[in-house]
Amino acid sequence: MGTGRGIADITPLTLLDFPNKVACIFWLRGCNLFCQYCYNVSLVRGTDSPAGDRTDYLDFLRDRVGFLDGVVLSGGECTLCPDLIPICRNIRQLGFAVKIDTNGTRPGVVKTLVEEGLCDYIALDYKAPEKLFGSITGRPDLFPCFTQTLDYLINRNFPFEVRTTIHSGLLGEKEINQISGDLTSRGYRGTYYLQNFFNTEETLGQIGAPERMIDLSLLNTHIPIGLRNFPITEKAPGSSSGKRQPSPLT
Repeated sequence: MGTGRGIADITPLTLLDFPNKVACIFWLRGCNLFCQYCYNVSLVRGTDSPAGDRTDYLDFLRDRVGFLDGVVLSGGECTLCPDLIPICRNIRQLGFAVKIDTNGTRPGVVKTLVEEGLCDYIALDYKAPEKLFGSITGRPDLFPCFTQTLDYLINRNFPFEVRTTIHSGLLGEKEINQISGDLTSRGYRGTYYLQNFFNTEETLGQIGAPERMIDLSLLNTHIPIGLRNFPITEKAPGSSSGKRQPSPLT
C-alpha cells in the first residue's frame, strides 16, 4: 500500500488542470531535469514541506468522494516517486480518474501506468528540440528517453497532450516550428499546447521575463496549437478565436 512517500503538498481544487474534470493536484517532490524557467524550485530541490510527506492523502480523497472527479499527479517529476504505482492504485480504488504530468524521461514507468490502467490522461512536456534539450534542461542524455515515451503514447493511441513552456530568450519561433514538425512526422494528431513563461521571483535558472513575446503569426499549423497563460489578445495560428486557454499550474 502506498504510504504517500514523495507527496509534498496537495492543491484541494482545480478546474483547469484535468480536462473536463473537477480535480485536485498532488505535488510530488524531486526532478531529474533542471529547466531554467522552472518555478517549482523547492519541489525540484526537495527543500519544500518541512512537515514531511502527505501520508494523509487517502483520508483527503475519501472526504471528497462524490465531489472530485480526478487527481492530477504533478511535480517536480512524479514518475520519480518510489510510491507512484501504489499511490495510483489507491486513487483508482476510490473511484477517481488519474492524470499524470511528466517530462517523459522514464518511459518504463509511463508504460506501466498505461498498461496497468492506472491513469486516464497524460500531459507530456516537450522541453526543446534535441539540440537545445541539454541547455534548457541540463540533461541532454535524456532526450532519447523522452522520445521513447512520446512514440509509445502515439502508437498506443492513449489520451494525452504535448505541451511546451515558452520563454523567447530560450525558445523562439524556429524552435517551436521544429517541435511542431517533429510531432507531425511522428504521427501526433492532438493539440500542441504552448505555455507562456510564468514570471516569478525565483526560477531554477534565475531568469526574468523575456524581452519579447513570440510572434504567433510565424508558427506553422501542421497540427492545432493551443495557448495557455498568453495575453487574452493573442490568438493561436489557425484558430477562430483569441479566447485564452486555461493556464496550468506546472
